[in-house]
Amino acid sequence: MNGVSGQDTLGKFREVSHMVKLALLGESYPAQLRENPQALRDVEVVWSGTSLGAFREEVPARRPDVLALDFLELNGVETGVVPTLLEGSGARHAIVTYRFARRGVLQQYPAGKVRLLQGPISLSLLRAHVHLAVLDAMLQPAAVKAPVAQGAPVVGAGASAAGLQLGAPGSGTLATVTVPATPRPPLYSPEKLGKLLEVSSAVQCECPNHLSQLVSSLQAFEEYSKHCENRNEADRQVHALLYKYTAAARAVMEEALTALVKHENIQL
Repeated sequence: MNGVSGQDTLGKFREVSHMVKLALLGESYPAQLRENPQALRDVEVVWSGTSLGAFREEVPARRPDVLALDFLELNGVETGVVPTLLEGSGARHAIVTYRFARRGVLQQYPAGKVRLLQGPISLSLLRAHVHLAVLDAMLQPAAVKAPVAQGAPVVGAGASAAGLQLGAPGSGTLATVTVPATPRPPLYSPEKLGKLLEVSSAVQCECPNHLSQLVSSLQAFEEYSKHCENRNEADRQVHALLYKYTAAARAVMEEALTALVKHENIQL
């Protein structure tokens, strides 16, 4: 039987996995690394930071194999940014995490070189995708298929605003729950949420990790809804409502997270 055996492939994967060089760009990655450095124990992190400018200037000399790029809103990232970062750094793969994106945006990314994931993700999950990206290239170096966003909510498709009723059945209102007219500013920065995403809980439920991920997603959708395109006044009203409701939900979950942080005696 011709071809590479399973043992040969596994051996090559193990050899390569210990040599993978990774560069990370994202608001929460530095804090995650400080909190849980062992999560990337068999990956060489050659750069980690939050500045795109510094990334472009410093990373090419580090010659990474894989880039991990975290964007809160992928819709606002120019299509050429990721391919340019790949080409400039010499990296073979990019793992792009985001919170929300339109289908058309996702379909514009180069096939075979970009993995699209809903974020935020833990470093342990990132490590798994780093190795999978390298392994995919070994097994299917010439595969051509559209990048698939895994487990990601797609924003931008749906019914017209005129048919949306958020109130009680049969009512003519859009809302029945009172929320603050002015949303409270976020209590948690991306850095703090990144630390909570990696922190070890005193119990096995990992609530700090899950709650930090939820708050981060709410923050991202809150920001996203402020910039949604409006076709008419009805659209504007609905998006304003979504923004206020999301901000209110985010504030409530921040209070829950604060209570949990105090209970677990987590130092931020």
